[in-house]
Amino acid sequence: MNKPTGKRKPGRPKATESPQTMVQIMRTASYLFMEQGFEKVSLETVAKACGVTKASVYYYFSNKAILFTKCLVFVLKIARDQTATIIQGPGTLQERLLEVAIKHMQNTHVDFETMMREASPGLSEEQIAEIREGEGSLHTVLEQAFQEAIQQGEITPCDPLLLSHLFVAMLTVRNRKEIMNDQRTVEQAASDIVQLLWGGLAPR
Repeated sequence: MNKPTGKRKPGRPKATESPQTMVQIMRTASYLFMEQGFEKVSLETVAKACGVTKASVYYYFSNKAILFTKCLVFVLKIARDQTATIIQGPGTLQERLLEVAIKHMQNTHVDFETMMREASPGLSEEQIAEIREGEGSLHTVLEQAFQEAIQQGEITPCDPLLLSHLFVAMLTVRNRKEIMNDQRTVEQAASDIVQLLWGGLAPR
């Protein structure tokens, strides 16, 4: 019987790496994907940004499609949980929407749909479905809040899911330099968006 050589298996993380390495990789990769999009990020880029070996990244995520999927689900869950905490908290719906808008717009990143179109050719149907499910859970939180406001007579009856998608879509203006500039803060832009959604366009 051959004696163990004591060498690590190819791709296995170093013994000095902690169980938090995978979380660190996901957090760093999530930031890179959200800032740069799918195409510009590689597993090697993620490894360098994390200060770990490329083999360590491959150990936890065998390819970029898997890493991207897990990162998007991770980010969407954080967004969903943060939104739920705010939207289910105290204050009027308008006040809570403003808080959600500010929180969301403080995190500048590439447009979600643009990123998904870029990534989709490299993803499986199951991976796309997993990401869309995470996105859907965020909209469900907002949909329920709008539905409750409709039932309480706080807002005009309409499709609450449509309102959710409309609200989130309006927040993507944070990526437009002609909108977000030195003259307009995130708080001002968020307030304008919520006021527009709340009051509509018709003169009062």
